[in-house]
Amino acid sequence: MFDFSFSEIALFVVVAMVFIRPKDLPVAIRTLSNGLKAMRRMASEFQSHVDEMVREADLSEARDQFRDLKSFNLRDRVTKAIDGDNSIRRSLELDAPTKASAAALPKVPPAPPLPPPPSLTDLETVPYNARPQFEPAVDLPVQEEPDVNEDVAGAPSILPPSTARRLQHERSRWRAPDILPPVRAIHAGRRIPIASGKDGE
Repeated sequence: MFDFSFSEIALFVVVAMVFIRPKDLPVAIRTLSNGLKAMRRMASEFQSHVDEMVREADLSEARDQFRDLKSFNLRDRVTKAIDGDNSIRRSLELDAPTKASAAALPKVPPAPPLPPPPSLTDLETVPYNARPQFEPAVDLPVQEEPDVNEDVAGAPSILPPSTARRLQHERSRWRAPDILPPVRAIHAGRRIPIASGKDGE
């Protein structure tokens, strides 16, 4: 009726030894065992009354259905309803030998050859977006773009620049939460709170 493991029973015993005095422990155990016996007796009486009612009402069919319901396996029922002759399962098995051989499979035609690249004389006839991209023959001076995010270079890279700028602007107003105790130092044998330079606390 009560499905307790050994560790749970041991925990109950330890808790009982802590909260119940040693001289009251036998009385508590006796009371607990009498209570368990009474509960078992009530459960068996209830079961016998239910069995009597079933016999009187001749509900053996309902009892059989209830027993079948206890052993009901949804997976087998669904499999049986969908794939009664196991044809789907057999078609999905990887280890089963295939009936079709490699020769019976349709032949795939080879890929067509690639067209030759357009020559420089044909560039006028080729659309602009289909022309090949050539490297410039002349080395052009590379102009460095000014970095617009120089002011937030020290911020974590995960922060967007606008957020980093806002946090740098607000940094002067930051202070420790009020729930934290002030930092203290020992000066001349006494503990003195160190006030921050801005607050003057």
